[in-house]
Amino acid sequence: MQISIRLLIIVLAACPALATIHIPLVEQLVSVAAAIILICAATREQADISGTARFISPLALSLAFPALWMIFQITPLPFPALINPIWKMTTVALGEPVAGRISISPEDTLRSLMVYLAMLSLLISTVIVTRDRHRAETLFYALSTVTTFMSAMVLISRFGGVPGLIPSTDGAASAFAAAAALSVLMNAATIIMMIGRNWGSGVAQGVSRPLLVQFALVLVGLGVSLAALANLASIGLTAAVALGFLSLILVAASRHLEVGWWPALILFAIVAAIVAAIAITRLQGIASWTIVDLAPAANTAQRSMAERMMADAPQLGNGVGTFQSLEPVYRDFEATPVLELPSAAITMAIEWGKPVLAFIVLMVAYVFIVMFRGAVRRGRDSRYASTAAAGVIVLLCEAFLDNGLLNAAVQILATITVGIGIAQSMGRTSAGN
Repeated sequence: MQISIRLLIIVLAACPALATIHIPLVEQLVSVAAAIILICAATREQADISGTARFISPLALSLAFPALWMIFQITPLPFPALINPIWKMTTVALGEPVAGRISISPEDTLRSLMVYLAMLSLLISTVIVTRDRHRAETLFYALSTVTTFMSAMVLISRFGGVPGLIPSTDGAASAFAAAAALSVLMNAATIIMMIGRNWGSGVAQGVSRPLLVQFALVLVGLGVSLAALANLASIGLTAAVALGFLSLILVAASRHLEVGWWPALILFAIVAAIVAAIAITRLQGIASWTIVDLAPAANTAQRSMAERMMADAPQLGNGVGTFQSLEPVYRDFEATPVLELPSAAITMAIEWGKPVLAFIVLMVAYVFIVMFRGAVRRGRDSRYASTAAAGVIVLLCEAFLDNGLLNAAVQILATITVGIGIAQSMGRTSAGN
């Protein structure tokens, strides 16, 4: 098991580089590493594997659906109403029948499927490895260190005289903003845990100097990540991080007051609904707004292409991972290529289909509820599940604000965060829960 956790830490250590570069070979190596980690982790005793299956089973549909949908998109279909119109035009152009599919580029969708299966392998491996709370603590601190380091890279790039440390592309900035948001949540969860364990009774007796040093380091990490977030994040992402922080507070308050998880979840839902209402109110001046209008950093070329693609996109999508194949079709003559769309949600609406995007949002909300409930019920070390819950809600909001979630580094950070949360969401239950 030591090999597995070391490999996971190595993958985490590669995230700052993955956030700044986009080389298919490097991403393929990450997929290979995920498979190796899963094989190493699966050599554990059968009891650990069966326990992992029990932990993951509540989320089985949420985890399996994306893979099943991509398989459906690349499968030849006998129903003309479901296939993408491009295959009908290809049949006419060639003068012979061509197998119709939902995806306009099955190769790109198959490649996206392989990437998703790699992330799923990484998730399962993390759950197996971090069932032990000492290993969970080790990996959580490694995760916190990497995200804080990425936040420090932002400050060094902006104020340290090293402007080229972070690429000037929107995708790189969004990836580092997501890392800073996760860093804020991890450091805040650690501070809440330390206060609850050592100062919750109001008596600081027996608090050692190493503990005070650790507390100071976490405070510094929180300050660094907040500073990076202030430099990168939009108002929307800042509000999302505030929602994530609220969920951490509600988990801690629910456990301390022993009021159960339902009242806390209802209170969170009310606050989230108010925030959503405020966001929608800002868009009421637009005659007919879409999710394109939720992305604040979209430039003219991105917005124009996104609107045209959204208008033409079939209900079942054009195929996951096919944006680069579609982009030349919608690019204006002699215009600069558009490398990425304004937000991950826009990309998903075009590639996955609008109804599927709505279904995935509901599934992510369900994952949040499962993590939130597990955090409140956890008798000890609730910070893992509470951080996962907060991270899920923040990244869901960010998906509509920018395209950071499409970055491989952010996907790895999110996958391992949720994996630790799943593994540590079951334990001794609080009274009344």
